[in-house]
Amino acid sequence: MNDHTNVVETIRIREMNSRMLIRALSISIGVLFFSTTIPSNSNASSLNDKNAQIQVIVLSNLGPGLSFSYRFSENLWLNFEGQSLSRNMSEDSSDGSTTEKSGFDSQTSYLNIRYYLAALADSVFFQTGLVNRDWEAKKEIDSSGSGEREAVYRVDYPEDGYNLGIGKNWIFNSSLTTSINLVRLITSEPSINYEIGNNWECNSACQADFESDVNKYSPKYVIFLNVGYIF
Repeated sequence: MNDHTNVVETIRIREMNSRMLIRALSISIGVLFFSTTIPSNSNASSLNDKNAQIQVIVLSNLGPGLSFSYRFSENLWLNFEGQSLSRNMSEDSSDGSTTEKSGFDSQTSYLNIRYYLAALADSVFFQTGLVNRDWEAKKEIDSSGSGEREAVYRVDYPEDGYNLGIGKNWIFNSSLTTSINLVRLITSEPSINYEIGNNWECNSACQADFESDVNKYSPKYVIFLNVGYIF
């Protein structure tokens, strides 16, 4: 990519991040307003008298999804979450002789144990457990004339790992719930393969550009904002 393309891509990413931040702040303000206008249950009646919770992941940097929790002992809950995301890592581009397409697709699943700190803080929890990642990031470069594949840059992500997180659950008299949590993914580093045709070259600067795009769309920290129901 030339300097102009890099500048355009940087501006595009900043605008996308700004929109996501504004959306997150708007939803967070709505959640806080909601929590102050609807009385919440006491911690004892909210958690210890309920056995299951289902929520929708409405906002996350790894896409929307579903969350299900089941209480199997006092203050300990088994939690399963799944989410998916598909997006372009950069704008598809063509320099006349070639056409480039790049994308990031992910499906992420979590199996956790959550411990609620009932004695210290209302509905605050720590979680730890397993994570499974079905992630794919790649760039395909085709010849505009012949349509032949010139190169493929592909990221291989280790599937299995661990996660640690902290969050807070708001539970209301209507049995509606909202939660916010931050999760750290603990996995091995991905490997990047460059499949280069005879008529194509990807030097160190080319590889650095692609790896920079990959880093932007492969988070190690995941933020969740969920809304759901406890029963």
